Amino acid sequence: MTASTDPPPPPAAPESASISAIVPTFNDVGRIGDALRAIVGQTLAPAEVVVSDDGSDDATEQFVREFSEREANGVEVRYVRMDSRSGVVAARNRGIAESRGAWIACCDSDDVWAPTKLERQATFIRDWSGSRRIALLGTHGYNMNDAGKVISPAVMGPTTQEDYEAIRRAGRIFFVIHSSVMYSRADYLAVGGYTTEYGAADDFHFFCKMAELGVVLNLPEPLVYYRKRAGSVQLARFWDQQQGLLRLTENERRRAVGQAPLGSQEFAAATAAASPWLRFKRGRRIRGMYYYRLGATDMVNGRRLRGAWKLALAGLMDGRRLRAGIRGALQGRGSGTAST
Repeated sequence: MTASTDPPPPPAAPESASISAIVPTFNDVGRIGDALRAIVGQTLAPAEVVVSDDGSDDATEQFVREFSEREANGVEVRYVRMDSRSGVVAARNRGIAESRGAWIACCDSDDVWAPTKLERQATFIRDWSGSRRIALLGTHGYNMNDAGKVISPAVMGPTTQEDYEAIRRAGRIFFVIHSSVMYSRADYLAVGGYTTEYGAADDFHFFCKMAELGVVLNLPEPLVYYRKRAGSVQLARFWDQQQGLLRLTENERRRAVGQAPLGSQEFAAATAAASPWLRFKRGRRIRGMYYYRLGATDMVNGRRLRGAWKLALAGLMDGRRLRAGIRGALQGRGSGTAST
């Protein structure tokens, strides 16, 4: 897939008939039903849902086909299967290639949309009056455990054009909950879709590419429920994602000051040449984040002893991250359970 150098003209505002929901999945038959019910139950339902299966060996295919027949509420739900296990990037690109809508809305198979999610995004895009058009719109949300209980707010990224411009000027990365994003097919094609150029940081790279075409921001409303669970892609791909994020962070900084980006080998050499103290601090911070995510995931899913031990390790390595996580969890108390 080759990126175009010329931004496409802005598409018409999204409406029901123009939206395709894309759901990449792998061995997630126990959770994908929640995602699909939330999608077809939208107040502004999409025209179609494309489930792109990355080679599952559970009952995902049977479940999706039965769901399409019995629970789809008139929404077309289609199942496509990768020829071989190829990873979430390839599965997502395949799902989009198989879809027909002018607008793409992504949802991982273990996450859940609030009922008004698509309607609120479509209205926001239609009423947008900024000086630059919107290229990608996400939303805030909630973190939930594997049982669907809300555990904390999921608040990140820019919410105004001024925020977007500031991030671009400073050469920082755009953070958006990927299961909340909506963007036009034309823009997706213009940037060359999702790639593995930055490894498991593929979604952050995609957001930064889209920011070249227009405004990338989030609705400051909790319209998606992001599932924290053992075995999630976020945990399984953590180390690869962090390496990709480090290089992407450096290259976004270089872009902002007019410098050429570093390739993977160039970045590895530059990282190795850094002072031992800097490498130690960076490694400690990343390990602290890793143990925090493991510990927090264990805690919210009832494995408290194991979770407490990992959180203690996280606190030793990155106390600020642990304190921020505790504050977020306290803010999320009483928020209830994801509604599907």
